[in-house]
Amino acid sequence: MVTIVNIVDILNCHFSCHYQGTGASRLPVLAVYSAYKLFMKFERYKGKTLSLLKSHTTSSGIGDIEVLDENGFFFEALEIKHNIPISSELVQDVYQKFSETPISRYYLLTTAEPNVDNAETVNSLVCQIRTQHGCEVIVDGVLPSLKYYLRLLSDPKLFLDYYTKNLQLDFSQNTDIKRNHLTRWSELLDSLS
Repeated sequence: MVTIVNIVDILNCHFSCHYQGTGASRLPVLAVYSAYKLFMKFERYKGKTLSLLKSHTTSSGIGDIEVLDENGFFFEALEIKHNIPISSELVQDVYQKFSETPISRYYLLTTAEPNVDNAETVNSLVCQIRTQHGCEVIVDGVLPSLKYYLRLLSDPKLFLDYYTKNLQLDFSQNTDIKRNHLTRWSELLDSLS
């Protein structure tokens, strides 16, 4: 039986892939995007659209992952960092991306441990943004978020199918994901059997 803890453990191993070239920073983006693909059936996202992922090097838009409302306006966005703790500078950087855009929630997630550098300053800035803009900025770790997200699914193993498909799709369409990432993922999936 595959558990949520098993899934989070193999994701953690997969995010730790360090091969020649780039690509490891794309893995957590694909994982969270895969969870969101499953979320689009939830009541909160009824009528909403999950935007297609852009190349990891594309700077257009306001986040790595974007959800649009019924009218095509931003509803929710996520910025995902790999091995970079969330700092007040990072929060200010993402705020610059959406400061002129109405949006209800913006998630700033990282694979770094600890997740936040100087939590008091970051929390103060998050409160300030909420007061000035109205957007709720949520700062957290990628793995704790995924662990929570998987609990919301009737069958967490569905996530594995979505993540595998998104890895393969990204490999075929972009240069971020390498064959080594696919091979390692296949090995990790086999370890669950």
